Amino acid sequence: MAQRTRRPLIGVTAGARTMMSGAWAGHDAVVVNENYVRALREAGARPVVLAPQDEWTDEEIAELDGIVLTGGTDLDPAAWGEEALATDMVPDPERDAFETSLYRAARRTGVPVLGICRGLQIIVIAEGGELHRHLPEDLPAHPATGLEPTAVEVEVDAASDLGLALGTRAEVTAFHHQGVRAVRGDLRVVGRHASGLPLAVEAASGSSVLGVQWHPEIDGEVGATLFESLLTAIDHRAVSVRADSLV
Repeated sequence: MAQRTRRPLIGVTAGARTMMSGAWAGHDAVVVNENYVRALREAGARPVVLAPQDEWTDEEIAELDGIVLTGGTDLDPAAWGEEALATDMVPDPERDAFETSLYRAARRTGVPVLGICRGLQIIVIAEGGELHRHLPEDLPAHPATGLEPTAVEVEVDAASDLGLALGTRAEVTAFHHQGVRAVRGDLRVVGRHASGLPLAVEAASGSSVLGVQWHPEIDGEVGATLFESLLTAIDHRAVSVRADSLV
């Protein structure tokens, strides 16, 4: 692999939150958990925080080397024609729409994507899949269905990019009350919990896409492997683009 001449630019999606104290109390702030930024910096990337906004063009997306779709609140079920449930978190439709458009533009332009927790769910819904809306009722055998970090074991398909990175079994940290019910489009399940819940998906073809229903940004060395895998996918894409330019 050729030596990088600069750190890869990774777009990291953020949400909005109302500030509760200080001179700007009552004003909205753009927020992203610092753990994502730290993990990317430690992997050797340059994180760029992306606030919800109007859609980026394919040309603008192509200026990034990769995208991380981060965790956060539940997706708005109205986007796929379902009613709200009492167990749903307050949705953020603007963020949903922005991240969905980012994902689709990344797929069109070949920019690698890593989706984390909510980010996995964005990917699944964008590809036409379905979610469990409340796992404590839908799949009570799955342990990580609250808001406290929980260690879970994921069984990984050896014939997958995730399998090459993690091996066929890993302990990871998860906390979520929604999860993947079904995948469609260009996705395939590459990791599951023993309860049967899909915990990881990859794109079956085209550019690199990995979505995980856990939090690698707080998972130490195991988590660092996923961010390093994103940079490896970026390197592979750069080599492919250079080779195509020589044809």
